[in-house]
Amino acid sequence: YAVTEAGFGADLGAEKFLDIKCRMAGLTPSAVVVVATIRALKMHGGLAKTELGAENLVALEKGIPNLLRHVSNIKDVYGLPSVVAINRFPTDTDKEVELIIEKCRELGVNVRLSTVWADGGKGGVELAEEVVRLCDEENNFTFSYESDTTIEEKIDAIVRKIYGGDGVVIAPAAKKQIDKLTSMGLSNLPVCIAK
Repeated sequence: YAVTEAGFGADLGAEKFLDIKCRMAGLTPSAVVVVATIRALKMHGGLAKTELGAENLVALEKGIPNLLRHVSNIKDVYGLPSVVAINRFPTDTDKEVELIIEKCRELGVNVRLSTVWADGGKGGVELAEEVVRLCDEENNFTFSYESDTTIEEKIDAIVRKIYGGDGVVIAPAAKKQIDKLTSMGLSNLPVCIAK
C-alpha cells in the first residue's frame, strides 16, 4: 500500500491531487481517508478556541456539514470509497463521537477513531484495517471534469461540483488570459484553482 497526504480538504488538496496529479500521472486511487477533529468541527459551528474543551453537541451539529461536504465530494464527485478518521482528543466525548458516526453513516461512510498521537501505532490499527478493506472494494473513480472541455467549462465544473456554487463569472482580465492559453494550445491541461 502506498499512502500519500494530498493536502487540506476535498476542495483544495484532494481536488488538485485527484484532478491534476492523478490525471497527469495516470493514477487511480483506491480509497480516501478524510481526517477531522471534533474540535475543528465545533469551531466551524461557531465556538471560540477557548470553548472547545467542553461538550457542545449544538456547535458540533452546526459544524458537521463542513465535514459532510468533503465526504460527499470524495464519494459523489470522484466515486471513491472513503472513511472518516477522527483524530480524537481527550476532551472529545462519546456523545460527540456518536453524533459524527451517525451523520457519516447517513452518507454511507464509516468513521474510525485515531489515537495515534496518544497510543502510538495501536491507535491507528482500526483505521488501517478499514483502509485495507476499502482498497479491496471496486471504485468508480472519475474526475470532476473531462480534459477535452474548455478552460471555462473546467472552472465551472469545479465551482459547481466541488464548491457548490451556482456557476462562475469570469472577469475580463481572466478571460483575456484564458483566450491566450487557449490560443497557445494549452486548454487541454487541467486547471488549478487557488482561493
